Amino acid sequence: MPLQPLQTMALDELLRRHLWAGEPRPALKPQTVEGLLMGFADLVLESAGRYQVLDYKSNRLGSSPSHYTPAALQAAVLEHRYDLQAALYLLALHRLLQQRLGPRYHLDTHLGAAHFVFLRGIDQAGGHLISVEPDAAWLLPLDELLGRPGASSHT
Repeated sequence: MPLQPLQTMALDELLRRHLWAGEPRPALKPQTVEGLLMGFADLVLESAGRYQVLDYKSNRLGSSPSHYTPAALQAAVLEHRYDLQAALYLLALHRLLQQRLGPRYHLDTHLGAAHFVFLRGIDQAGGHLISVEPDAAWLLPLDELLGRPGASSHT
């Protein structure tokens, strides 16, 4: 994904305001970045017309079920700034769907969540999956922040 010059503090502020607002996480290093952003999602899937991203995490959060509660998973996501990873994955998928579906694409209809599967918690009831839902309130401003030549948004 091409990046126009981007202030990481603006990106950090956007994510802090919309993804688990008020929850602590390390700050992004203040800098200006530009160029090409590269990365790989583990899986993109479609279910009932909604496209979603799934990413496997091998982090060991602890040895007991209490280490894999929804709150513990959220804390791990924020500690490692996987919120940023989820936002970028969803933006990349949003852009791909815009390109592939054209005017038929609607964010609310076609774009599903980014899911993180914590493999070491897979045997814990409900303690292995946490999701980031897309929302135009942060996704469209993120799209603008990262910029792309000649782009137009479809909501």
